[in-house]
Amino acid sequence: MDSIDSLFDRYDRGRMTRRSLVQALAMLALPAKLLAQDAAPPEAPIVRGLGVNHVGLTVSDIESSYAFYHRLFGVTKGWPATNAGTGIHLDFPIGYISVDSVAEKKGVITHFSISVDDIDQDSSKRLADKINAALPDAKARAAFQANDGVSTVNLLDPDGFHVQISPKTGR
Repeated sequence: MDSIDSLFDRYDRGRMTRRSLVQALAMLALPAKLLAQDAAPPEAPIVRGLGVNHVGLTVSDIESSYAFYHRLFGVTKGWPATNAGTGIHLDFPIGYISVDSVAEKKGVITHFSISVDDIDQDSSKRLADKINAALPDAKARAAFQANDGVSTVNLLDPDGFHVQISPKTGR
């Protein structure tokens, strides 16, 4: 209330025009939410992620991992996890777990993949360039995976986690 009295006092003494008084009173009356609309809008994401597509794990024994996840979740064996055929995909109705045993260290998450609406060989290259322009340390690169015929973008997060961007319809 003191601020309103102060405004009228300044107007009465000729230190403020009627227009300035009305503007100042309007600013006091407007909710903060409306004033915030003049602020810069939040930055749009580089690409809209839809959810986790899959996770890659290194395991000590593929068959025992399959038996565990099959018993726990009812997964089924899918296509080979790599072009060399050293691992398998454990399929869920939505998404999958990619397991492989070739890496020395076992029990490691090798990567995770985020689904996007659509991505092909051309758009994956453009997306990698866009990511690198905005986040140069991500070292994004487009890739085509012959084992499942899907184009992806692979990059690193600030802690070195391998992040993959995959189409929601792809495997």
